[in-house]
Amino acid sequence: MKQKTITMIAFKNIKNNISLSFTLLLAFGAVNSAIAQNDTVRYVGKTLSNVDYHHGQLSPAVGVHATQIMRASREHPEKADGFGWTYNHQPTMAYWDDTFYLQYLSDPAGEHIPPSQTLIMTSKDGVTWKMPKVIFPIYHIPDGWKKDGVEGVAKNLDAIMHQRMGFYTSKDKRLFALAYYGIAMDEKDDPNDGKGIGRVIREIKKDGSFGEIYFIRYNKSWDKSKSAFPFYTQAKDKGLKKACEEILSDPLVLQQWVEEADRDDELIPLKKPYKALSSYHLPNGDVVGLWKHALTSISKDGGKSWEYMPVRAPGFVNSNAKIWGQKTSDNRYTTVYNPSEYRWPLAISTSDDGLNYKDLLLVHGEISPMRYGGNYKSAGPQYVRGISEGDGIPPDGKLWVSYSVNKEDIWVASIPVPVVSTVTENANDFFNNLPDGQELKLWNTYDLAWASTKIEKKTDGKK
Repeated sequence: MKQKTITMIAFKNIKNNISLSFTLLLAFGAVNSAIAQNDTVRYVGKTLSNVDYHHGQLSPAVGVHATQIMRASREHPEKADGFGWTYNHQPTMAYWDDTFYLQYLSDPAGEHIPPSQTLIMTSKDGVTWKMPKVIFPIYHIPDGWKKDGVEGVAKNLDAIMHQRMGFYTSKDKRLFALAYYGIAMDEKDDPNDGKGIGRVIREIKKDGSFGEIYFIRYNKSWDKSKSAFPFYTQAKDKGLKKACEEILSDPLVLQQWVEEADRDDELIPLKKPYKALSSYHLPNGDVVGLWKHALTSISKDGGKSWEYMPVRAPGFVNSNAKIWGQKTSDNRYTTVYNPSEYRWPLAISTSDDGLNYKDLLLVHGEISPMRYGGNYKSAGPQYVRGISEGDGIPPDGKLWVSYSVNKEDIWVASIPVPVVSTVTENANDFFNNLPDGQELKLWNTYDLAWASTKIEKKTDGKK
């Protein structure tokens, strides 16, 4: 009888503990849900994208000029990147010294298949871009290198480049490019598993030249003695070292490194697999964070901590492509993303307060056929990134974003601000009466690298 009593008491305690745990779980979920409902990004509009159509049946944002700045070509590399590589992806942008900068990573044919390098392009007006230049070259992994937990030994193997951020403008107004060298032992291995080489930094100078390459952060599994570039602390340039220290103390910069960093890197504030952070500040100082899958949270201390684990922004439709958010020149806010389970179309939503998004308009809806196959290639305009806070403000007041199409061509789009879907004035298409460069102000254009869309003057001086 005594044994039964003890058993019954134990069972009662187990039930109580289960009940308590379940109650706490529900309470935590309720708190998390309440926070998410009251203080988070949400879509309150009624318009949704119809993916049966490449444009989603969305009304276009007026005056969007989409420009293909690099068209991949194996047949004519001299018109493309100079290499004929056809996997081009993850562009990022900056505006510095009256110039647009864009970097993207590139592989010969497919994602995670070496060799790999990062290229940079520049433009004075965002329309005409110079030929890509290599800023982070192919990195050879020493023969014999082994990756923990992965079969195989490196032999004639090169690193894979992967980075979610591309630029940093220091407090003394110097521009730096950053990139990451990872290791993929085969085409299915993940170079972003925290077992790569490390992150590198390089200054971009006003004359168009580049400084030396330095590592700013190693993966702890990497043998530093085998590094092809020195660590930043060895640099003689005090300004570069100061910029590195700024970066290493900025939580919002560091949070963008989470995929490639050591899984227990003490510098990363939120050590969870939330990818491709985009962020902007609200007037009260709060930071809105946006990740892949339209996950979101709020930080009240500049990204050192987050009010709740990132949750799907209520009302947002998005899959595993990036979402971009930023404050616009009219003191409003936008998010740019693929509003579907696919990577098309590319759309924009606007908000007055940075939290409640109320509309959905088309940015890029023309989906060209994929010309070259490759590992992990996806159709559509995707992985959109604009200009991060602190990395410059174009003087035209427009919203500028970069993205790849089919993971092979690189595009930028300028979106007039305020973002609108209707024109209230009658069209004035007498181009000769309009100022040069303003003729297509209210037109939506797709300007192809090999088929330009522009107004030209005839021999008689008329347009």
